[in-house]
Amino acid sequence: MDILTRPVLVLNGSYFPISVRSVKDAICLVLLDKAEILKAAEGIFLRSEKLQFPVPNVIVVSGYYKVPQRKLRPTRQNIFIRDNNTCVYCKKVFSPSKLTLDHVIPRSRWEDIAEQQKPKFEFQSWENIVTACKSCNNKKGDKLLSELKWKVPDTKKKNSRVFMGLNISETVSKKFGWNDYLYY
Repeated sequence: MDILTRPVLVLNGSYFPISVRSVKDAICLVLLDKAEILKAAEGIFLRSEKLQFPVPNVIVVSGYYKVPQRKLRPTRQNIFIRDNNTCVYCKKVFSPSKLTLDHVIPRSRWEDIAEQQKPKFEFQSWENIVTACKSCNNKKGDKLLSELKWKVPDTKKKNSRVFMGLNISETVSKKFGWNDYLYY
């Protein structure tokens, strides 16, 4: 990985994570006095004829305290992160390649249910999409959970990584030393 394209965690003035930028962008912000380096990579420097600059891992943007509001869509990755790569039906953890997305109320039943019960959410919404292993998803098919006597999964739980708007895995966080700045 090229040093200039390494990721850098950007925090606002209240130390809330707001984005991930490249080393190149981070250094530009620091040189323009718009940010300061909070944590640098050990023993890695960018050198020029007259300057030696530590490669940042975490920077703090000066004077920016607003917490950004983000409306996240229920993408495959975000749903898997929310559910911690766990099938909501059998409660087993799987790798993402072994998981599928399941609609709690299937498309084939949506119109009938929508007419009778008037659900408070849309078909393609956080409340109607969950993580399921292939086996459970095949068993469920186009049935309702009540027909199978399965429990309705809790889709209200929030994983802070998703709802902060930063999809940063714990592995990447550990690799670049961001664990102290992210809330898992």
